[in-house]
Amino acid sequence: MAKTVDAEVLAGYITLGNLEGLRKFAPPSFDWRQPLTENQIPALVHVINQGLTKPGRCQNHLKIAEWLLKAGADPTYKIPQHSSAYALWKTTQKDETKISVSYQGHSAVSYAFAWLGQLQLGKGGADWSTERKYVEDLVALFAGTTAGGNPHGADVIVPQSTVDIWESMRDLTSSHNVIFEASDGEVSAQDQILMVASPVLKAMLESAMKESTSRRIQVKDSSSSGVSLFLDVLYTSSTRQDPDHKTMLEAMDLAHRWQVQGVVQSLCTALQNMIDAKSFVAIAEAAVLKALPTLERACASFGSTNEQVQGMLKKGSLPAAVRKLLGESEHASSEQQQPKKRLRFHSS
Repeated sequence: MAKTVDAEVLAGYITLGNLEGLRKFAPPSFDWRQPLTENQIPALVHVINQGLTKPGRCQNHLKIAEWLLKAGADPTYKIPQHSSAYALWKTTQKDETKISVSYQGHSAVSYAFAWLGQLQLGKGGADWSTERKYVEDLVALFAGTTAGGNPHGADVIVPQSTVDIWESMRDLTSSHNVIFEASDGEVSAQDQILMVASPVLKAMLESAMKESTSRRIQVKDSSSSGVSLFLDVLYTSSTRQDPDHKTMLEAMDLAHRWQVQGVVQSLCTALQNMIDAKSFVAIAEAAVLKALPTLERACASFGSTNEQVQGMLKKGSLPAAVRKLLGESEHASSEQQQPKKRLRFHSS
């Protein structure tokens, strides 16, 4: 089985401000909303407390907060029913300077703002400038992320009539002036759409490269179905195809290669619902190699409990990247590794 970690271990590394230890022991599938400490608070709130208590280590805790946000921690997640509060005071003037904020009803971001309000009061003449700067930096970090870890912002509802227009553009092949040469056929699109969506395709179509003059782009490592799916999602965020996971991965590979992050995110979300024993290895390896944390967590969660995957893990038949994702060494055991035949060279 994949390694499991007590939440108290993770809380301990946060308390120490030790990001390296936290990264080492945190499973990819860990739910950062769950309570970590005896106070029953999630990781981001614990980070706020520890940075306030240890201003000398606040830079360490800022780095931990940044990493937690990338790992999927949600600053807008509200703490469940809670009756406790966290207090802060100057050691030599406890009664005069003591301030506190209750956990009740707060998310990490609202809890941070509540602390800013208390620190700005300067009760008892206390100087909390270092702590204020720390919390302000945290709030700025939170502003750079969005709920659910989607760096492209929340989805919006688009009228069907608008989708119909973009679908018509997708189907209007008479206006297409770029051809993708796939392994089994050709697929076309409009250059304006491609150049707006992808800095890579824009460079190819505007430079002195042969693609600019021929308006033909070779993608021999992808099928026409994969290219078509990429374009469907690019144009309309939908498709009339019924793609399998292999086609999804092909389309995601193209989106990743051409830096179309919106399409990568959409396909990444769709692939999470396609993870099973047969598709697991291909999806998990792509998630790791492309550094897609949301998909990595979904794969790690599935792989840690699926009997077939665990059987492959014990046999050492999983790719190195997938073994690492599941908490094992990237290298198979000495019993599993077969010695490579040595190729000898002779001078004559």
